Amino acid sequence: MILISKLPPNERDAWYECMINHAYEAEDWENARQLLVRLLQKDKKRADEMAILSYVSCCAEAVSATLPLPDFSSTLEDFYLRYGMESAENI
Repeated sequence: MILISKLPPNERDAWYECMINHAYEAEDWENARQLLVRLLQKDKKRADEMAILSYVSCCAEAVSATLPLPDFSSTLEDFYLRYGMESAENI
């Protein structure tokens, strides 16, 4: 699985720009992104990188006022299991 740091510069920079606006650590973002990709693969779906970023960012935003911050990957998994990912396409 490709790490955020190994993405093309425009995609990598978009991730980094989003990450600085939230309290989660870079490792939390990486783990949440990888989890979403695995969940999509399990459901035989795919999404482009910007759709993945948008989804992960939305999860971070949804809990940004919660203290203490919940586990990022658990939050993402809960959202995915409840709501799916509308912008994902079947493989």
